[in-house]
Order: sequence, then structure tokens, then C-alpha cells
Amino acid sequence: MLNQDSEYQSCIQNSERVSWRVDELLPRDTVIDFSRRILSDALTGTESISCLSAGEKLALNQIRSNSYAHLFLFLEEYVVALMSQRAGLELHGNSTHMRALLRFTEEEIKHQQLFARYTDMFARGFNVAPALLDNHVQVARAIMSKSHLAVLIFNLHMELMTQQHYVETIRNNEREALDPVFCNMLKHHWLEEAQHARLDYLEAQKILARAPETLDSAMNEYAEILGALRGTLSRQLELDLQTFEKAIGRTLTESERSEILAAQERSYVWTFIGMGMKTPLFLSRLRALSPAAEQRVLELAPQYYCN
Repeated sequence: MLNQDSEYQSCIQNSERVSWRVDELLPRDTVIDFSRRILSDALTGTESISCLSAGEKLALNQIRSNSYAHLFLFLEEYVVALMSQRAGLELHGNSTHMRALLRFTEEEIKHQQLFARYTDMFARGFNVAPALLDNHVQVARAIMSKSHLAVLIFNLHMELMTQQHYVETIRNNEREALDPVFCNMLKHHWLEEAQHARLDYLEAQKILARAPETLDSAMNEYAEILGALRGTLSRQLELDLQTFEKAIGRTLTESERSEILAAQERSYVWTFIGMGMKTPLFLSRLRALSPAAEQRVLELAPQYYCN
């Protein structure tokens, strides 16, 4: 068996070092500045839509940014279930591993609370109530119907994706033009997700050390999860357009709706799927697990490279 104790202990120590509280990061009296963009256009894809005015592009950017926060709240439901189960496997086993995984679980619940607080604040300050997906329990159950190895690989994708989002679009670009509250929230979310990504990798190593023959089926399931995620993103996009029409006070023409849908679908797929699949650390982690896993992602990726 692998001797991973020092790695799990390191994850605990790093988690304690970067830990934050929701009330400190997003006080209840926080007011969102709706005069500025919230997320980079690299993640919202609104600036290239020719049929919209500058004010309409700003409104759509803000709606997309709120949906971005909600989707993390929405998707992290399965992570709580996964890590609770992984921790349970260490009951009466390795206490260091169990502690790291329980801390992971607690932090994911905290992240859900953070994003829920943000979306509540957004709804109070925006001129219309945003329409958001509400079937998070069903989605979590569907994801958790897959093998632990498949879900760990998908989670590794998602968590390293948050790092790529922060590094490429917030830390290194145009931070002054974006909402500092949201930028700071994403920074601290990523600081904890960095430890979670390490634990995903360690847990995947455990499974493969015991059952290397499960990799092929796990990668098939990973591909299935990505396909289902694409459908979830499309459903949220339809809700975004409902919110957008209410916010701008007019019904989109057929040609406007077609242009916006095409641009926003590309943006959603790239932001949540394609960008994660191209993240260098994700590919290197897969390669370390098995070159076959990396190769499968490289084969799948072109259909999601929509940027």
C-alpha cells in the first residue's frame, strides 16, 4: 500500500493556514456594486455579442456571474456526499486520512454557505429576482451513482479549474475593472480548493493501487458526467435568458436570442468543461495516475474547446 500519511498531514496543515470564515470574507452587510462587471469576459463571454448595448452587456455579465456562484453552490452538493463517504471508509482506520477528509467535507459545506450568501445578496440588490436551477439533490445523486474513482477525477477537474479561472482571469488580468468582493471570494475559494485537489489525487491513487483495472470504466463514467454537466449548463443558460429579458425590460427578437444563445453556450461549455480539461495540472495529475487517463481526456477535449 502507498504511504501517504505525510501528504494528508500536509493538506491538513495547509488547510489550517489558509482557513477563513464566511462572516469575515462576505459580511452580511456587504453591498454589491452593480455599476461594474463582476467576472472577466473570458468567463462570461458577453462583450462580443453585437446585438446588445453596453448596458445590456453589463447586465448579462452580472447575471452570468451570479449563475457562476450558484453553480458552485449547486455542484458542491455531490462533493459533500463523496468526501463524507471517503472519510467513512477510514473509520477505525487511518485517523490522519479521516481528519483530512472530514476537514475537506466541512470546507465544502462552508463554500456552499458562502455562495448561498452571495446569491442572496445579489437577488436583494439586482433589479429582478434571478432564475436559478434548484435540482441540486437530484444532480448530486446522479453524479454519486458513478464510481468513486470517476467522481474523484471529475472533482479534480472542477477544483483545478477554479485555480485556472482565478489565475488566468482575475489575478493576472483586469482585476481593477472587476468587482473586488467577488474577486476576493474566488481567491479564497481557490485557496481551499487547492488542498481539496491534492486530496482528490491521493484518494484516486488509493483506489488505483487496489484496483487498477477500474480505470477504464471510471474514465467512461467521467465522460458521462461531462455530458450531463453540459445539459445542466444549458438549462441554467435558459434561465439566465429569462432573467435577462426581465432585467432589460424587453423581449429579445429571434435573431438576438439566437446570437446570445450561441455565444453563451460556447462560454458556459468552455468555462466549466473545456477550460478544466486543458488545465496543465489536471493533465499532469492524470498522467501520474495513468497515461491512459490523460490520453482519454485529450481525446474527449476537442468537443468542449469552444473558445
